[in-house]
Amino acid sequence: MSLTKTYADGTTPKVAIIGAGPSGICAAIQLQRQLKLTTYTVFELEADVGGTWFNNTYPGAGLDAPAYLYGYSFAPNYDWSSKYVPQSEVLAYFQSTARTYNIYDKIRFNTRVTTMRWNEGRRKWVLHWVNTRSNEEGDYEVDVVIHGTGLLRVPKIPKEFESFEGQMWHSAQWNHSVDLSGKRVGVVGTSASGVQIIPAIADKVESLDVYGRSPAYIIPRFNSEYGRTWRFFCRYVPFFHFLYVSLQYLFVDANILLYYKLAWNSIFHRAFAYFLTWLHRFTQLPHNPTLRHKLTPQYDIASRRTVLSDVYYPTFKQDNVSLHVDEIVSVKGNTIETEDGSFRELDVLVLATGFDWFQCFPPGYWFGRGGIDIPVSWGENVTTYYGTCTPNAPNFFMVWGPNSGIAHHSLTVIIETQVKYIVRSLSHMMQNDLATMEISQEAADEFLDTMDRRMAKMQFTTKVKPKFLNSKGQCRGFWYGSVSEFWWRLRNLHIERYLVESRKEASEKTFSHLNGTKDEKDEIIEEQMSFEI
Repeated sequence: MSLTKTYADGTTPKVAIIGAGPSGICAAIQLQRQLKLTTYTVFELEADVGGTWFNNTYPGAGLDAPAYLYGYSFAPNYDWSSKYVPQSEVLAYFQSTARTYNIYDKIRFNTRVTTMRWNEGRRKWVLHWVNTRSNEEGDYEVDVVIHGTGLLRVPKIPKEFESFEGQMWHSAQWNHSVDLSGKRVGVVGTSASGVQIIPAIADKVESLDVYGRSPAYIIPRFNSEYGRTWRFFCRYVPFFHFLYVSLQYLFVDANILLYYKLAWNSIFHRAFAYFLTWLHRFTQLPHNPTLRHKLTPQYDIASRRTVLSDVYYPTFKQDNVSLHVDEIVSVKGNTIETEDGSFRELDVLVLATGFDWFQCFPPGYWFGRGGIDIPVSWGENVTTYYGTCTPNAPNFFMVWGPNSGIAHHSLTVIIETQVKYIVRSLSHMMQNDLATMEISQEAADEFLDTMDRRMAKMQFTTKVKPKFLNSKGQCRGFWYGSVSEFWWRLRNLHIERYLVESRKEASEKTFSHLNGTKDEKDEIIEEQMSFEI
């Protein structure tokens, strides 16, 4: 499908991309590749690109999705060292890709966007930004916003640990200046990041106390290294890389069946997963039934994310490692007390407690049409259209927004699908001389109705993950199907689901409410119609 790359007068929209992680990098590159659009600016809070892979540098950090699925389809990496690679290798890939496509010069680093407001009269978004190093601040006006900060950005820090007087940090804010050698360390959390951290630091510390009331289902990682011959075949043998990645894609996507409640189409996947996790625990802890019981989840598989590890269970056989499954009842000074009456004095406390997904859009941050504070208007009912756009926010797009989260596949597949949808949207705006396009409330409500109906059949609506459930038991965060279905549903724009306004209509409405001089009118029309080329 050919894409329209400019308006009829040769201009292009001015675009702001929020975030230079996997989502923002993909959006910037595809604007350049597919639309030849260079009138964009990327705002990035950190000092370099990479997003979550720049921030999460904790010991043991790495991919739990196959590396060949994690690279962009338009920028394949034939030189992955193994099936599951460490954080440093993932970060290097995104940095290298950003350099290859020359997007560094378009990024404002160390810059936080504090508010985003829709100016109805000018049909533009006004972003207020602050440079975190120089404290310089200002406003930046754009026609389109692509919000690509993702959902793994704001660390979740439970309040009960704020009184801890020793060294403490979240896994996403690892303090590398502190040497853990010989220290008494506690780790709170036994999900994805905790499972990676605990084996990585156990041999260094004097003692390691692990606090986790709800252990994860863990399956073998089955990691394998890719040698030079393999990499040669991927790079030079026709269709070898394509076929390998395609088979991996289909195999991994079939795992969505694991997340369905027991039914004819999921019975094999769920039975096999239960057996595999049981066998993994038994073979790694064959002579310790008490420890196996502590590490056995008491909830249905796939109600939470299933984790990969070959070294997690053996860590608990070490004499300096203790597992606490009872509730923490008090944190005083540098001492933690659990419900069973045990006390532990710690030098360092690591919180592997995950992320607060919806604080990515806090109150007072994002104001749409009519001055509506969009996250506040959502309340418990986070309203998006395939996690990509929302009512009352014209020309505003999200990459990996709420209701597009996944637990079974590579995130970059979702990212690329949404970015392609956004590119088609911008092309449609230019082809049809549109000033704005905004998803209708009816379309968003229809999507949520479908999601609620489909989610009722999935494990995401169990009470094991309350942070994704509102008071009505509705899941607001995850996508309800395979990534193939996500691509299928976003393959077409469906412009009939949008409220659109032409640039001519926008100008007429502006002038009908303008009581100024002719010079003022000329100034506004010049600013409103002069998109940067």
